[in-house]
Amino acid sequence: MEQNNRMKHTIKAAWAKGFSNFLALAGAILLVFVLFKFDSIMAHVTHICNILMPIIMGIALAYLINPVVEFYEKKLDATLGMAIEKKKGKKPSMRGLSILISVVIIIAIIVVLIMMVVPQLVSNITNAVILLPDQIQDLVKKITEMARNNEHAQQLISEFYDGTIKYFTNWVKTEMLGQVSVIINGIMGIFGTAVNCLVAFIVAIYVLLGKDTFKRQIKKVTNAFLTERQSQVISSIVKESDKIFGGFISGKIIDSFIIGGICFVCCLILRMPYVALVSVIVGVTNIIPFFGPYIGAIPSTILILLDSPSKGIIFLIFIIILQQVDGNIIGPKILGQSTGLSPFWVVFAIFLGNGLFGIVGLFIGVPMWGVVYYLIRRFVNYRIRKKEQLKN
Repeated sequence: MEQNNRMKHTIKAAWAKGFSNFLALAGAILLVFVLFKFDSIMAHVTHICNILMPIIMGIALAYLINPVVEFYEKKLDATLGMAIEKKKGKKPSMRGLSILISVVIIIAIIVVLIMMVVPQLVSNITNAVILLPDQIQDLVKKITEMARNNEHAQQLISEFYDGTIKYFTNWVKTEMLGQVSVIINGIMGIFGTAVNCLVAFIVAIYVLLGKDTFKRQIKKVTNAFLTERQSQVISSIVKESDKIFGGFISGKIIDSFIIGGICFVCCLILRMPYVALVSVIVGVTNIIPFFGPYIGAIPSTILILLDSPSKGIIFLIFIIILQQVDGNIIGPKILGQSTGLSPFWVVFAIFLGNGLFGIVGLFIGVPMWGVVYYLIRRFVNYRIRKKEQLKN
């Protein structure tokens, strides 16, 4: 009997080892296949993502809105829900009302930002259109005066004029229709993006309304195919990933709102031009870790320099001070150690995210790498514990 048990244990151990080796070999083959067919795989993935873009946007939007929804749901449950329960004896769900309040607040913020930025953009473009003819006329007068007594300058101007006319004629004949199609495609792209955003809002509402059902379904699937221990491990990983990802994104959004607000108030005090436009640029780009402040400061400074060089220099000094305050005081207070990444890994994550996902990668690269870093750290710690147990 003991010999049979020993044999069964040996067979079970050999089977487990063989299965582990098989999985390792299959993983290595899959990795090689992915590396050699990476472009083809990414093309298919991109195609599928483009098809499902409204759904993806809706899920991402629901994830971002969810903390606001939960906040209002708790508040409404504690006040309105309790009052209705006392009267009718049954506590209603405040989910729908909290979603409505959250969506209205987000739409109101978007409308306010548009009302702040669009009038200034229209005003700037209108001023440029009005002033441009006079500026061109002044430039032509100066060039004419310079060339009046200079034959070489006259020849250069004549050649430049002939070359410009020839280029414009060829462009009208050969490339103008192509440019019209590009403009039409751009307009259709804007229309398609607007439709995707509308569908994403609808999807986000459905996701938020049915999030408890989705949680139960996911839990049911994991319990059906995984052991209790594996389900617990996955649950803890998901919770920690949500903590890293959600904490970073929500913290960054709050931080960027604060920085945009400070920039708006200080620019008003300093009597800077384009206050609303510059504040929105600084606030939005501040969401990008590390490089965001510089990305926002460069166009804002150039915009102000064109209006007033002295104010442009003052604004640049102000932005440097503001970003130092944000990086050393405001940011750490809000974000804390949400990702657990050192500055080196933050820069690494930004470049990797930008390379893989483009502009979107600049925003989500750091929290995504924070999750990967957590998984690697957890696995390494697990392997060390296993080795110590085998030694003992």
